[in-house]
Amino acid sequence: MNLPSHAAVLQGDALHAFIDQAHELLNDYDEDQSAINREDRMAAAAELMEQQSFAPANVNDLERVHDFWLMLDKPEIANRFLQTHRQSALQSDERRPADAQVRIALSDIQSRLGFDKASAIALLLPAAQAIAQLPADIDTDRYWHGWQWMTDEVQAWEIAELGVDLHRARERANPDNEAHLAHGDAMALVRKAELAQKRGNAGAATGHVQNAIQTLRDAAPEQEVDFEQWMELADRALPVATASLPSLLMACEQQLQRTENPPPSPAIKAHRKVRIVRLQAQACALAGQLDAALQLAPLGRVSLTDDQGDPFSALHLEWLMQADRLDEAAALALESVMHARPLSAVAACKLAQQRFDSDVDADTGRAITWALILAMVHADTDMHYLFAQEKMPSRNADFYLDFVRAREPQNILLALTQGMRHAAKRQLEQALPLLEQSVGQRPDLADGDKLSALWAARFAVLPLEEALARPFPEAYGAHWCYAVGVTLDHDEELAPLLGGKKKLPPSEVRSQLALRYYEESLRRFESFWSTGQGAFKDADVHVYSMLCNNLAIKYRFQNRYDEAAALHHKGLASSPFAEHHNSLVWCAIGKEDYSQTVMEAERLWHFAQEHGYGRHDPPRYLPSVAYALYRLDRDDEISIWTERLDQWFHELDEAEQRSERRDYLAALMAMLDFYSITRPELVLPRLRSHQQEVIALRDCYPLRRLACALEAYPELLEEALALHQQAQSYLDKDNDGDESERRVSRECIERTERKLAEREAAANGQAASGRKPWWKFW
Repeated sequence: MNLPSHAAVLQGDALHAFIDQAHELLNDYDEDQSAINREDRMAAAAELMEQQSFAPANVNDLERVHDFWLMLDKPEIANRFLQTHRQSALQSDERRPADAQVRIALSDIQSRLGFDKASAIALLLPAAQAIAQLPADIDTDRYWHGWQWMTDEVQAWEIAELGVDLHRARERANPDNEAHLAHGDAMALVRKAELAQKRGNAGAATGHVQNAIQTLRDAAPEQEVDFEQWMELADRALPVATASLPSLLMACEQQLQRTENPPPSPAIKAHRKVRIVRLQAQACALAGQLDAALQLAPLGRVSLTDDQGDPFSALHLEWLMQADRLDEAAALALESVMHARPLSAVAACKLAQQRFDSDVDADTGRAITWALILAMVHADTDMHYLFAQEKMPSRNADFYLDFVRAREPQNILLALTQGMRHAAKRQLEQALPLLEQSVGQRPDLADGDKLSALWAARFAVLPLEEALARPFPEAYGAHWCYAVGVTLDHDEELAPLLGGKKKLPPSEVRSQLALRYYEESLRRFESFWSTGQGAFKDADVHVYSMLCNNLAIKYRFQNRYDEAAALHHKGLASSPFAEHHNSLVWCAIGKEDYSQTVMEAERLWHFAQEHGYGRHDPPRYLPSVAYALYRLDRDDEISIWTERLDQWFHELDEAEQRSERRDYLAALMAMLDFYSITRPELVLPRLRSHQQEVIALRDCYPLRRLACALEAYPELLEEALALHQQAQSYLDKDNDGDESERRVSRECIERTERKLAEREAAANGQAASGRKPWWKFW
């Protein structure tokens, strides 16, 4: 691209536009396609910068030009520009002069690192002191991160340690950190341990780690210290004081036993055991005890909720190669690629690329494993995604499959790979026999994607009766069972797999299949919690929680309310989310347990307020809460919930309010109906304020509930009856779905007519006696 040179002095928007264009010049570069290499582009950009004049109007402008010169590897020019315009930029930032001074001081050090390290080092401590003295309302984290990076660059370890103290003093002064002082102190100590290790002082590093351990262990009761903070300390302490791990784990156990109430669920305990055994394996490896690390590794090689991909399997693979246990490494690599596990699958494929040709030459059995891995990388779209930034295997999938076929024509993974290739192309007739042969016969291969492909092929190719009559395909993994259950349960998941060739089987048929997989998933998860043994994803507490939710909903629809509630509580104890609380409300409603209904609704409301809940739908459950309060003779509490309904509605944006207005009004009328029975004087003004809008909806339910509320006022019974009749007129006589509402509407009309008759009879009796009618309050 051509970057124009400007004769005018640039500042503000024009300056930033020029730098943006210069960035594009550098970034519009592809090693394989560009005729101009990056070095020449940088030289051209530098020449254009030298031809241009800049007059930064503020610190932002100054930093932008300075940083671009650094990007062009021109630190001296960057620093000279900074010094030239420093004072004028500071004068323009009068609102926060101290903040502006710190920013420029850090930029000054950054560019000096490129040509005068001694002067840069001399400026580090004054810069840290300036950061520490900034006003309390300024977030200084990014300044400290940049400062620490620069101390590491020049290996100024003593100055860095002084900076730790300055940083920590500022953090301690923040009242928002009062509950986390112990954690912050421990992290400062482990930072000092890292610095001591870099200085070569192993004794000081160990001492700092031990002090950090004691700080968390002896934290005051009001301090918030949890397992995750212990693991953060362990992850950072392990490389610098490996021998301290046993004492750290013992202190962790002691502190948590003293403070955790209630104690963790079996799922959380199992999750923690995996975290701990991984640390122990890594400690063994760091200590040179590779055999011990490999003995522990299988216990840690399971997927946890907070894992970013599958890093531990990649580490396990590395240890196997170091120990020259190549057959085990090949088997692990194949497993990672077969199930497309992030990080470990990429490491596995790179290993296969490195070893394939040499193992072919050596005629080892591992060559077949490497060939299968390389074929799967080509054949699996998930592997395409994971390998997007890597160099693909040099030959195509068919080359590697032919290599395997020539040596092991009955290898089950040939059928699996080819079957999944056909399934991906929606060639389901060709896919079905191959998937039956592989996935259907080998539960150890049947992950969620492969099981879903098999069911899709059966549904697409076979009559439904035959598809269901075939042997039920099992899976040796809790997550695998959960995943295929989700696919079977949701039209939008299953339909694309059939390729539009056939209608989906009835939902009730698929629901029973999903239920079977969900129950097997539950059995496998809970087996892992008790034994620590299972498949790769059997330790994922969040998937377990989602499974509990899905299975509980099925039980609730079968009126198995106690079993459903027990599952929701298990889910909440492992990985809490709002759907559990929502379903617990409906379990209580289904059981007609009014006290429990109110209690669960209270929990749901506060959970949604604290954590957010995108599908929170108060109009659905609040009428039942109002009814429960009415039945409990706690009618006055209904006003609390009508206020909450109003709060929920007013927090919606305008478009959401338009969409939810009918449901809001319907819920409000239902709640006011129950409230009017005991507090009619409070309810009538609200009914009147919404009456015309409710009538305008031309919708039976909200208008019927308004009419029911008006029945609480004997003098308004004629109006209530007319509104009931009007509401009934909005029902569709030809719509079977309205039958329940038609029945209720008829009952309401009959009830109101009885009340009118009773009122008239009473009034006639009172008239004969000369007394005031019973229904008049005045």
